[in-house]
Amino acid sequence: MKRHAFLVGAFVLLALVLVVAGVLTLNKSGWFTTRHKAVVYFDDSVKGLYIGAPVTFRGVKMGEVTRIGVEVNQQTLVARIPVTLTLGTESLQMDSGSGQIHELDLPELVRRGLRARLFLQSVVTGQTAIELDFRPDLPGRLLAGGKGPIPEIPTMQDKLDVLINQLQELPLAEMMNELRQTMRTLNDTLKTSQVAIDKTSQQLNATGVQARQTLVTADEALKAVQAQTTLTLQSLQQLTDTTRGTVTQMQPALQQTLQETRLAAEGARRAMQDLAAVAAPGSPLRTDVNSAVSDLSQAARSLRSFADQVEREPNSLIFGGGKP
Repeated sequence: MKRHAFLVGAFVLLALVLVVAGVLTLNKSGWFTTRHKAVVYFDDSVKGLYIGAPVTFRGVKMGEVTRIGVEVNQQTLVARIPVTLTLGTESLQMDSGSGQIHELDLPELVRRGLRARLFLQSVVTGQTAIELDFRPDLPGRLLAGGKGPIPEIPTMQDKLDVLINQLQELPLAEMMNELRQTMRTLNDTLKTSQVAIDKTSQQLNATGVQARQTLVTADEALKAVQAQTTLTLQSLQQLTDTTRGTVTQMQPALQQTLQETRLAAEGARRAMQDLAAVAAPGSPLRTDVNSAVSDLSQAARSLRSFADQVEREPNSLIFGGGKP
């Protein structure tokens, strides 16, 4: 009986362990968690993306990729790749700001700028994943028009994709041809410049030799000029000394000469004053001189009259005036 009770207890304990393990497993797999599905369409390669790839929001895992397919338009043969996402509400919740948690509203999040893009998880493995973020500043692409049964999250181009598209639009072949032509022109220019540099170097070497010779000649000339200048300065010094001695010796005679010159000038000044006094109007000497000059003029007139008479009548000197 005791053995039977032990077996029953062990069976019940094992059953409880299995139930707990099952509940934990189902909870881990999301059995008791509300899930939201969304779809993202890509028109480029999704190489590296796989079922079970994580879906993250700024590094936080929000869900995983549950399906990857291919849809081809029969008329245009344009292919697009729908990627189905499963998002869990335990990681992504909406807070109104008052502390109340609301149900996840994907269309509203999309309207307010929720975008999806591929990003590289590992450079080594090349595996990619889906990243979600709010980017209302970037245009979102709804390849299916958002009219499907599952909410569609618009895609945004990765920076690398934008760079690749810009590179594809560039005329690379034309640019490479221009680059080759530029390199050829540059090579020719470098060759020409090298030749010119070699010639210039030779000319500079020759100029350097001439400059050194000129400097040697100039140095010798400067030495000669310096010696001649020294002699000239010595001669000037001797002349200055001699002149200084001569001036010193002649200084008394010069002073005497200056004194005599000063006295002579004073005598001349006095004589001029006396002459001016004599020649002044109304002075006695000038009156006498004027009378003498007047008498001399009268005598000259009489003498001229007598000379004229003698010239006309020479006999008048013998017989006197009148005819014989």
